[in-house]
Parts: sequence; structure tokens; C-alpha cells
Amino acid sequence: MNFFSIAIITITLFVSCSSEKDKSIQVGQKSVSYMDESRSRPLVTEIWYPTHDILIQKDSVPKKETLFKTIETIPNASLLGDKLPLLLVSHGTGGNRFSLTWFIEKMVKEGYIVVSVDHYGNSTDNKLPREFVKWWERAIDIQYVLNTVLEDEFFNKKIDTTKIGGVGFSLGGYTNIALAGGYVDRNKRKTDKISDVERKAPPEFPNTDEIIDFEKDSLIVSSYIKYKDKVKDKRIKAFFVMSPAIGFGFHSKQQTQSITAPIYIVAGKGDTNTPVKQNALHYHNLIPTSEVHLFDENVDHYVFLNEPTELGKKVIPAITIDHPKVNRKEIHKKTLNLAIDFFQKNL
Repeated sequence: MNFFSIAIITITLFVSCSSEKDKSIQVGQKSVSYMDESRSRPLVTEIWYPTHDILIQKDSVPKKETLFKTIETIPNASLLGDKLPLLLVSHGTGGNRFSLTWFIEKMVKEGYIVVSVDHYGNSTDNKLPREFVKWWERAIDIQYVLNTVLEDEFFNKKIDTTKIGGVGFSLGGYTNIALAGGYVDRNKRKTDKISDVERKAPPEFPNTDEIIDFEKDSLIVSSYIKYKDKVKDKRIKAFFVMSPAIGFGFHSKQQTQSITAPIYIVAGKGDTNTPVKQNALHYHNLIPTSEVHLFDENVDHYVFLNEPTELGKKVIPAITIDHPKVNRKEIHKKTLNLAIDFFQKNL
């Protein structure tokens, strides 16, 4: 056997081993509860990470039916790798830390640690009217969790702090734009056409008997004054946002002038919740570091949530049933390809 034959066999074995190693990566998961004492704000968080641990199947009771498909994880698994990039995920209004597990699972298997937080008062099981409009405080949630994870003994030596990225959907998209340095103007004139359209309460907004003047409420106003333009986080180097919301609060390039990090915006032309003209394209026009990819006019807002179960389609059809020409799984696959390429280039 000559040298070239040996070399070819060696390369083949190497590629084969690499492929097998990739397939062997599983999703580890840690559930933690943080408390931002400065704001009396509990932040329930999931941390997902690559592991080579093997899931041991146990005799289990029948699983509870879910509205969305779930992913398989290994609780409290060991963590592989030396230094890994980190992604911070912000869910949409009224969503939760599990809303984007289709995205999280793939990125973990690509070698990322992913942190996903429930935004206090604006999550599925914890709805407080004021927290639905104190948008800017979501960015502080992300900052607080980032600070805490970087101090965690299990993760701190495994995170490459030069490779931290942000990910968000809908209101979570705005959250990432705020972290990049954009600040919202909540005092925008009510007569503005964009404002008239977008200031309608989202369908997830909680029912309440409390009468709140959202324009003048002291808690909302004081929070805005304190935090509105002070949430940029330079540690986060790149941002990937899906169907970003709150475009009505951005009307000047001055509000985005401090954004220097790359931002990739993905949305569907058929978005009826956050229409692209007033949101995705509006942000793109205001942010010089942004790129945008639009899916066709059949792709609506909630396509970026997890794939639904049959039960989910029956219980919440408005956010689980897509246009007949839209395959949610395929949109997810294309979105993931864009995200992987974006973060590889920018982290």
C-alpha cells in the first residue's frame, strides 16, 4: 500500500469519526431560577448545552399532552468542549423560554451554549399588564442573566466571552435591537399612522380589572426614563432577530445610531402581527449594520414558534396553523441555515 492510499484512508477515517462525533452530540439542560434583587424580578431560565452524555431511558408515566412538539434533552448533563460560543434567546410577548426550542436544539448541536429566559410578567404563565409595555426592561433581564451565567462555576470557564450572540422573536426581536443600542420612543405621537396600527394590544395581552393609564402610569414612566437608552450591551457581538416588533417606536436614525454590531432580520411578507413594512423593513432602513431576508407573502408571524401537535392545532389554531402552502418545518430549516451562517461569520 503506497503513501497516497494510506493518506486517503486516514482522511476518510477522520471525516467518518468527525461525522460520528457530530451525531453523538446531545442536548444537556439545566433549569435555574435567578432573582434580580434590584428590580424584585424573578427570571426563570433554561440553559441548554452540548454534551456527549447518553440519555438513559427509564420506565416513565405517560407524557402529558403538549400544544407544541418538544425536544429530547439530558438534565444536568456534563458539558463538552473547552471554549464554546454563547447565544442568549428572548421570546415573543406572552411566550416563554421554550417557545424556540426548534432553534435552540439545532444551535446546541452546532456547538453553542444557549440561554433562554422567561421575561417577568410577559410570559405564558405570568402575565402582568405593565410588563407587557415596559419593553425596555426585557433587555435588562438578558443582561442580568448573562452576568449570572458568566459567574456560574459550571459554565464560566467553558464560555468564549468573545463569541456571544443574541437571538429573539417578535418582542424578543425588539429586545435584541435594544441590546444592540437602539432605543424606543414610547412618546411617539398618537396621530402617527404607524403608531395607530401598532399600538393595539397584542392578542396575548392579559385581561385585567385594573385601570391603567399606559401613557402616564408612574411605574411605567419612571422605568422608561431610567432605562430607555441605557441597555446596550457591548459583550453581545451579533444579533439574529425574527419578525421583530415595536417598529412604531422607531422613527429616527438617531435612535439606532449607536448600533455597530451586525443584525440579521428574518420575517415573512405575510406577517399580520408585525407587518414587515412597519417592522422588519423599517428596522432595516434605520440600522446600517443590518441585513434582511423575507420569506414570501404566505409566511405569517407565528411560523417562528415551535411546530405544533395535533392538540395544539385544535386548541390554539391562530398560532399553530399556517397557510396551506407553508411548511413550518421547512421555514425553520431555512432560518437555521441563515442563522448558522450569520453567527459563523460574525462571532
